[in-house]
Amino acid sequence: PQVLGVLARRFGDFATAEDAVQEALLAAATQWPDDGIPGNPRGWLIQVAYRRMIELVRAEAARRNREDLVARREPDDRRAAPAADEQLFGERDDTLILLFLCCHPALSPTSAIALTLRAVGGLSTAEIAHAFLVPEATMAQRISRAKQRIRASGLPFRMPDEADRGGRLAAVRHVLYLIFTEGHTSSAGPDLRRVDLSVEAIRLTRALHEQLPDDSETTGLLALMLLTEARRPARTGPSGELISLAEQDRSRWDASAVAE
Repeated sequence: PQVLGVLARRFGDFATAEDAVQEALLAAATQWPDDGIPGNPRGWLIQVAYRRMIELVRAEAARRNREDLVARREPDDRRAAPAADEQLFGERDDTLILLFLCCHPALSPTSAIALTLRAVGGLSTAEIAHAFLVPEATMAQRISRAKQRIRASGLPFRMPDEADRGGRLAAVRHVLYLIFTEGHTSSAGPDLRRVDLSVEAIRLTRALHEQLPDDSETTGLLALMLLTEARRPARTGPSGELISLAEQDRSRWDASAVAE
């Protein structure tokens, strides 16, 4: 999602940016086992996805006007494709903006949540379909239509203002809780937990709380996640068996997370 956020902000084309990121991930899965993980994996993915995005934009005549618009936003010396080892972007994280973009008010709550779980949560279409109890093909169509609506809306890639933000907050919090829940108890695969999802959900909820420190619902959501995650080390036994809350060794709880 951090790579997708950079490209979506840069080009203003969510659907094509997602295609470019998927191809960058495929390149990483192919090359990194042989070449080793680069020192800056996020930067590597951004560079590869950026170059693929340029190729996709130039390959389709219908997108040439958008390419010109993107070029006009940049100084003359940044209009050429960068060298592979050039640091193209800073460490700015656009994931929270991407989260609000996916919860566009033009979408139904169900479509917004499904799209966000795909783009921000990184869940597969099959996992999202399982969560909504619908066939995978139905969910794929729903996500595709949601992307088309966002593209047609012409919404700028920025954090919505206060008046617009209120209508999206419920969906944003819902998505963050679903991402955390999938990390806490995975709906598919051999592992009980997906720690990466739990950690990312907490990171984004903390960022949202920093933006809205007086929003009690966001504060409560962050507190719930922290308290639940604090008990993770004591939740399973040596063989992966679940341990009930009453029988957990509380000395293994994360005291700093409980205090926060």
